[in-house]
Amino acid sequence: MTLKQLQNLTIIDQDITNDAYGTFYDKRSLDQLLKYGLILLNKPPGPTSHETVAWTKRILKIPKIGHSGTLDPQVSGVLPLGLGEATKALEVLLYGPKEYHAIGRLHSLPSEEKFNKVLKQFTGEIFQKPPQRSAVLRRTRTRTIYKLELLEKKER
Repeated sequence: MTLKQLQNLTIIDQDITNDAYGTFYDKRSLDQLLKYGLILLNKPPGPTSHETVAWTKRILKIPKIGHSGTLDPQVSGVLPLGLGEATKALEVLLYGPKEYHAIGRLHSLPSEEKFNKVLKQFTGEIFQKPPQRSAVLRRTRTRTIYKLELLEKKER
């Protein structure tokens, strides 16, 4: 499903939803959840995305689980998992916005005004090449950074 198709989806109000075409999430049986469910897994640093999926398959005893996107082994973050038939819907998640939080250390701390001025230079369309050791193919691609902000700073 493309982003354009996603934007053109019709949202049906729950008051007019026909039960013959599905079940509300809070009324689904365990069997339905395991066949058509999504899990938003907080992957810890260490294992690869593939290892995390393999462990989940083994724990839940489900033969078919897929993941949307890939997280490098050394990072933690949300790894969306599709169970059974839900694997077909995972591609939609790749088109949505993402949010990243990072911790950095600077040699000296500039003024907040100067720091924000530098952050502004990194917003907009940028070129990105994944690092040497990365879980994805290393090719230069464009990405759009909509917002960068300093959430917290700590003096040394």
